[in-house]
Parts: sequence; structure tokens; C-alpha cells
Amino acid sequence: MLKIFAILSLSAILVLTGCAQQSTGLQIKIEDAWARPSAGVDMNGAIYFQIVNDGKEADKLISAYTPSAQAAEVHESMADDNGVMSMTPRENVEVSAGGEVEFKPGGLHIMLVDLKQPLAVGDEVSLTLRFEKAGEIVLNVKVREP
Repeated sequence: MLKIFAILSLSAILVLTGCAQQSTGLQIKIEDAWARPSAGVDMNGAIYFQIVNDGKEADKLISAYTPSAQAAEVHESMADDNGVMSMTPRENVEVSAGGEVEFKPGGLHIMLVDLKQPLAVGDEVSLTLRFEKAGEIVLNVKVREP
């Protein structure tokens, strides 16, 4: 009898734990990911995509990693008052509940710093995005022309 009670108790705990994890409301998706081919001797690259948060809680993209480069950094390109473009690293990118954030040329992007080999059209790049709440999302990103 004690054994049956222990099994039922353990089962109830596992079911409740599963329900608690599902109720967090985190539903981060990455859509339309693509990488730009590296140009000539430039050993940097860029990856673009859209983050969609179908959940009920905001989340933050806090880091990126790829084995294809020495570093993968979140950057944002922007023009100053004179139209001069600059690029600045971002510590994180917030994605509101039910919101979307687009990483696109001339805006947010993942900068691949010091590529280990050039990126050519048709290649694939493995990219891991780490979110504050949702954890890691691993992608295989195709290299294509813009």
C-alpha cells in the first residue's frame, strides 16, 4: 500500500510540474532566418531573422553563439543626424508578450566576428540564441543573397 501511495504521489508531482512549466506562457519562435555571404577579405558576417513571441510574458535575447566565428554579437546599425551609419553592440533585445522583433539589414542583426571560413551562398551556419526565460534555440541558417 505504501508503495502504491508513493508512486501516485510521485506521478502527481510530475503532472503538476509539467503543468507549471506549460503555464509560463513562453512561446518564442524564430522565423525567416538567413545569413549574408561574406564579402571578399571581410571575415565578418551577419545573420537576420524575426523573433515572434506568441506567449504571455516578455522575454529578452541575451546572447548568441556559433561555432563558425570567434564571436556572435547582437548589433544594431543606425544612422545619425547626418545620415552616417554606425553599428553598436546591444546587451539584450526585449521581445514583448505577443510582440515581434525584426533583425534586418540596416537594423538589428547578429554580427559574426572573425569567421573561421568565408560564407558562400548555399552554406549553412549553426546559430544558438539564448533567451533570458525561454532558454536556448538552435537554428541552421542558410546563406543567401539579400
